Amino acid sequence: FEPIVGLKYRLAVGVDYNVGDGYFFQEATTKDYGGGIRRSLLTSERPLETTTNMTHTLTYQKDFGKHSLTALIGEEETNFQFTKVRLQGGDLFNTNIRFPTVASTVAATNEGDHWALRGYLGRVFYNFDNRYLLTFNVRRDESSRFSKEHRSGTFPSISAGWKLSEEKFFSKASSKIFDDVKIRASWGQSGNQFTGSNFAYLPSLQTNIFYAIGTGQTVVRGPAPVIFANANLKWETSTQVDVGADITMLGSKVDITFDYYNKVTNDVLLSLPIPYVSGYFLPADANIGQIKNSGIELAANYRNKIGNFRYSIGGNFTTVHNVVSSLGGIKEITSGAGGSITHRTTVGEELGYFYGYKTDGIYQNAGEIAKALPDAASTGPVPGDIRFVDVNGDGKVDASDRTKIGKAMPGYYYGFTLTGNYKGFDASMFFQGRGGIQVFNAVRAGMEDMKEGNNQRTSVLNRWSGDGTSNTMPRATSSDPNNNNRYSDRWIENGSYMRFKNLQIGYTIPQQKLSAATKQFISSARFYLGMQNLATFTGYKGYDPEVTRGASFQKGEFPLANSVDDGASPQPRIIQLGWQITFN
Repeated sequence: FEPIVGLKYRLAVGVDYNVGDGYFFQEATTKDYGGGIRRSLLTSERPLETTTNMTHTLTYQKDFGKHSLTALIGEEETNFQFTKVRLQGGDLFNTNIRFPTVASTVAATNEGDHWALRGYLGRVFYNFDNRYLLTFNVRRDESSRFSKEHRSGTFPSISAGWKLSEEKFFSKASSKIFDDVKIRASWGQSGNQFTGSNFAYLPSLQTNIFYAIGTGQTVVRGPAPVIFANANLKWETSTQVDVGADITMLGSKVDITFDYYNKVTNDVLLSLPIPYVSGYFLPADANIGQIKNSGIELAANYRNKIGNFRYSIGGNFTTVHNVVSSLGGIKEITSGAGGSITHRTTVGEELGYFYGYKTDGIYQNAGEIAKALPDAASTGPVPGDIRFVDVNGDGKVDASDRTKIGKAMPGYYYGFTLTGNYKGFDASMFFQGRGGIQVFNAVRAGMEDMKEGNNQRTSVLNRWSGDGTSNTMPRATSSDPNNNNRYSDRWIENGSYMRFKNLQIGYTIPQQKLSAATKQFISSARFYLGMQNLATFTGYKGYDPEVTRGASFQKGEFPLANSVDDGASPQPRIIQLGWQITFN
């Protein structure tokens, strides 16, 4: 709506509605699977999610002489609601009537969740003679994830640009090479309000806690708090400085963009483990310390043609240097799975690095065993066992010798694209990858442990079987008295990779080949064949170096301290055959 010239009001409303049905049925069986006879079981659930968005903006634009001014104010709101009802029936009377209520035992649960976000924003953009550019932004956001005292956060930013190519001093010689040159700088703040729980600031009760009461030790169920409520939770704030340049040259054939960024995040929202003696056994959300990210971003594109063949080559490269500069007085944050510490965060290192033992080959004979250091995790090594390193030099191996054995955050990302077009035929290829990262190979850890009767990889055929036979794969033993399979650099691998991500080949029917009758209805028609995840080039021996929890992060994002890396399903290879038709 434009009430006066140059002043525009815009209203946008959106609804995202998702409803699902979950159904599971298990037949009864008389076969003993180690846990007794399996009874019939049926579960049915119905989740429902609704997200609503509403945005109002008022924009004013005015040109006067060489000056151009655009001002905007706005307000936006997002609300999320989730409910789920679940029924479960066990030991059905008649498995032909598959309803949870037709069962000897019936249980029901109900889940719900909610969060809301409201923001106020303002922006001023000023342009003088298409040479000097200035933008100022400010946001004030309110989140339901924090208490009233800390609900709001204000985040300003300012940026400036200078088009050197528009200045008179830009020589004619330079203008023959450079079409457009702009340098720019910016400073700004942004906020993060995503906590581990939408109600982490409120005390809450768990209703399925069981107690043993009285001399008879009668088991009863009663409510109890399990999460420490932190009413002082507040917005995590990131402050970023960016300096860069945009260059177009050689008759618009080449585009180059360069940026240097330095991002400092304060009051980082992390899950902090607390002592069990507190009565709470789950981590508590807290604002802890400071994290810094810095690096460069470079993107370049080249476009040209040879006769009727048009082509382009483009790529980008981003580096990320992550370091924890403060933990607010806390010495360290550790986390893991199965009672074992696998990740550690300390000041001066990147967030959530791999933490474990270092290895130094395999004991080959009795002479080497005689020189073995005492190991608190071993009942005594024998030839064929792994030698673990005394990192701190105290003459023994114990938990204090655990150290950094890998980084879970990439040091750089990259991607490049190749495209071509010839007489209606077109093709494009996209490659992407990352480097400077390690991955814990949980699949290999489970299939090279040589314990019990589990299936093993063929690599264990090269295990140690005598002096000099192997210095990497230990002997086979079901009891593992030396604890060869402990969390160590034995399972840490290089997670760098390059993936042939996309390939698409298409053909567009030329307009002149369409019949007169067809042209009345169709303006263009294109048919294509597309393929995704064609190949991955990596030294990693697991399923996929990218699809691992806690090991794939973008610039400025941080893994939670309790993230655990493990093998995951590989990226599926997808083939698409399709068409795109534009009607008049």
